[in-house]
Amino acid sequence: MDQPNKDYIIQSLVNQIAESTMKIADRDAVINELHQELEETKRQQIEEMDKEHVANKK
Repeated sequence: MDQPNKDYIIQSLVNQIAESTMKIADRDAVINELHQELEETKRQQIEEMDKEHVANKK
């Protein structure tokens, strides 16, 4: 294998890894954002249920 072709292949693979890394980072950011939204929704639902429970006790 001549050197320029080998270097091209290596650079291409490095670029593919970098692109995959960016896609993973984007996916992780979306997952984190959705997890935070889920936790907030869960907190709000628990708060509402607690208020209903207190109101029903009276």
